[in-house]
Amino acid sequence: MLLEIVLAVYIRVARVKIELPTYTFQNTQNFWFDLNVNYGTAHLPNHSYRQKKTCFDVLYKSNSSGFRDVERKLKEKETRVVALGDSFTEGIGVKEESRLTNLLENETNIPHINFGMAGNFGTTQYYLLYKTLAIKYTHDAVLVGILPSNDFIDNDYEINVKTKSNRYQPFLRGEYPNYTIKYHLDSIQKSKARPYKRKFIIKILKNFTNSYNMLAYLRTRRRIATIPKDKLLSPSIIPSYFNYSQKQLNGMRYAIEKIKKNAGNRFVMVYSIPVFKEIKAYRKHGKNPLGFDLKKICNTIGVEYLDLLPQTKSLTIEECEELFLSCDGHWSEKGNVFAKSKIKSHFTYYKK
Repeated sequence: MLLEIVLAVYIRVARVKIELPTYTFQNTQNFWFDLNVNYGTAHLPNHSYRQKKTCFDVLYKSNSSGFRDVERKLKEKETRVVALGDSFTEGIGVKEESRLTNLLENETNIPHINFGMAGNFGTTQYYLLYKTLAIKYTHDAVLVGILPSNDFIDNDYEINVKTKSNRYQPFLRGEYPNYTIKYHLDSIQKSKARPYKRKFIIKILKNFTNSYNMLAYLRTRRRIATIPKDKLLSPSIIPSYFNYSQKQLNGMRYAIEKIKKNAGNRFVMVYSIPVFKEIKAYRKHGKNPLGFDLKKICNTIGVEYLDLLPQTKSLTIEECEELFLSCDGHWSEKGNVFAKSKIKSHFTYYKK
């Protein structure tokens, strides 16, 4: 009991970014698994998961297709938008009604089918998801959210090999534009992120103690610490808005090109998302190479592009910080509202 009390205080004071006990039996297993042989990560159909941290407490629910969205019919006469992206699009840390796609849907009266997915999900997976699943839903526009702070990493096969990733994840192999798709594991069954039922004692510990969640956090840190130093990425070479190779950029370009090709005559809209540390770096150095490169690429491909980084210039640094969850780093409710207003006012599709 004393340990639980001490940890409860320490986690909140030190802002340790771990999940907290829910004191319910809602979470019988995880929410993100390697389930799909084409793009990897998805949710179990009609599943729910309560994620609780020091700054939010949200219940996630998946539909019959394994995405955090209401049920959507494959065929509809009305116009619709398919939204592709990672955890920011999925809306980690906020309720469904407060996330970007729901806000756009409510203001425009245009359904936005949310195919956002957390859990190691990059632009290569956006393309494969769109090609194999999302394209089947009638729609007349595609909204693609890019998060440079981890999309370059999620797309990079060499980085994932170095960090001993044992997830079932697709990567581009070869040289632009002659890529082939290679999966890190030769079978999805070998992934560490396969569905499993927790033992009863583990359910108790996971849902009712800080100790178990702290131990899981420390085990992850220890696993990373065992990776040889020459295999780790130093902060100075971690890909981001300001640091990426031509090879990494080419992979991102290829995914956007493939989405556009599969979309045909539909509107394709691409926007890039800065995290708070990138906003601070931008204010300090005033450089934005990725914004320039993506604008050039999108113009060549024939898709519209919005860079949200320079859109933050009108805000104070305190207002920028409020765009993100203090204990997690994803958009807060204010961040989703900010993105919605910029996207809605920028893209031609929403003005027609």
